[in-house]
Amino acid sequence: MTPAAIQTVRVTDTLPDGFERLRQEAAEEGYAFLDRLAQEIERGDYAGAADLPVLFAVFAEGELAGMGGITPDPYDPAPDIARLRHVYVRAASRRLGVGRAIASALIQQGFVIAARLSLRAADDRAAAFWEAEGFARDLTDAQRTHLLAR
Repeated sequence: MTPAAIQTVRVTDTLPDGFERLRQEAAEEGYAFLDRLAQEIERGDYAGAADLPVLFAVFAEGELAGMGGITPDPYDPAPDIARLRHVYVRAASRRLGVGRAIASALIQQGFVIAARLSLRAADDRAAAFWEAEGFARDLTDAQRTHLLAR
């Protein structure tokens, strides 16, 4: 596969062009979390320049290829933890570096404000991806599957 020209952009006030297509593809794979993301954007959860929450869109060859966000961890009140959420890459964009671009942006931003990052991998494929990015399985909490500490 030829590497795609990848651009990572911070999303604040509105969903990027191509979001509906991304959401439909995610729903066809059985993932509903982009519906929740759309509601959070509509509420203004990601507006402004605060460290958290933050949302990134990744474009490959000019088309929306994936998204991911980082928020305070809604399941763990510890002040040193943030949560990676709503991470999805279109099937046609997988293995082109899009997931790594999202992960890199999220990890870099997350470690600006938190010493630990948590997430809940949706399936074994996602778990393997996050483990390759340095996350360790965490079975101590039913609300998360992985942690990464700086």
